[in-house]
Amino acid sequence: MSTTLSTITTLVNDRRRDTGSLSVDMTAEGFRAINGTLQIWNQEHDWPWQMEETLFNYNDGITTYNVLPTSIDFKAIINVRPYKPVDRKDELYYVGQNAFDSDSVHTTRFAVDTKTQAQYLRCQYRGWKVAVNTLTDPATNGTWTAGGAVSALASDVYDTYEQSASISFNYSGTSGTFTNSTMTAVDVSRYIARSGVYVNMNLQSVTNFSSVSIKMGSDASNYITATMTTDYLGNTPIVGWNRFGFAWSGTTMVVGSPVYTAINYVQITLNYGSSSTTTSNNIENLWVSENVPMILDYYSNNMVEDSTGAKYQIFQNAANTTDPTMWTGRWDFVNETFITSCMEIVAYLTRQTTDEQDAVAKVQAYLEPLKARLPSKRRYPEVTMRPDLNGAYYGPRPIPYRRYIQP
Repeated sequence: MSTTLSTITTLVNDRRRDTGSLSVDMTAEGFRAINGTLQIWNQEHDWPWQMEETLFNYNDGITTYNVLPTSIDFKAIINVRPYKPVDRKDELYYVGQNAFDSDSVHTTRFAVDTKTQAQYLRCQYRGWKVAVNTLTDPATNGTWTAGGAVSALASDVYDTYEQSASISFNYSGTSGTFTNSTMTAVDVSRYIARSGVYVNMNLQSVTNFSSVSIKMGSDASNYITATMTTDYLGNTPIVGWNRFGFAWSGTTMVVGSPVYTAINYVQITLNYGSSSTTTSNNIENLWVSENVPMILDYYSNNMVEDSTGAKYQIFQNAANTTDPTMWTGRWDFVNETFITSCMEIVAYLTRQTTDEQDAVAKVQAYLEPLKARLPSKRRYPEVTMRPDLNGAYYGPRPIPYRRYIQP
């Protein structure tokens, strides 16, 4: 049996009053009642038909990922787990976002971080990476030469991001390069077309910023290359430290025939759309990190679909009567509870119930037995107390105490 908008409308019609002031128009009040009930159900519980998963690549050295579905789709974390069966014995602990960076108990962990109205997955696992060049000094590990708009390369031990030093530079113009063709050769053959390439850059102006390009190869005629117009998360660069990166995949541009066992040529180009003049910029740490496939399990806010398979929280159009609910099939037994819930909202819209809170309270009461039958597997951050060296305790921090919290 397929539960569609038509199915729900028919069931509601079977129970509505057909005459007088208490009748309900199913393309108006009735449709509003159905969608209102869907929203209440979504707010009250995590339903099994809302469970989704997405695959992403973890890169060692990268702890923030823009992989969560859009805010309208993403509701709550269930789990983060390795994709490959051989690694699934590894537990990733869900910790609070404020404790993620300071957590010294859990070597593998994840959190959900919210900033500037966007949500990001924080993840710490294990993986493999190789430093191509740390860029801590213009004359260390080969010689870095400036070209175009870039000038005044110097080692800076004060303004760094994750290394002990960085290379500072001035910029005047629209396009400048950093080139090193004498560095120690690095073997990146393990990472071919299944990794991420990253570099850190401190910019003193992002007005008219255009792009950052990276060439990495065995000489100036044989290399892989990619151009980035945003930081590695897809955000517009800021004044300050930015991390640029690209996915080294089968679609990454290859020029010539690079010798991947002996990468000793790098050129990084910084471009602006119009002339920019700044001092005290910095660049550091070019590295490659292997992809480790991970699965993110989560609850979405989706309750229904349309005829194309697109998922939504509520029905989009009263005329699209063949659009199905997400609980079609194995969960058809919930129809009775849904219709009963819907009738309470109908009663409010037709003034049989004068207080909306009374209608919602009745819906909540109907849901309690169903919630017990279909418990949530939502994951919650774990809590611990961490002693300092003197035996005192700092405030709550995550530790494993229970994997799932269920009603």
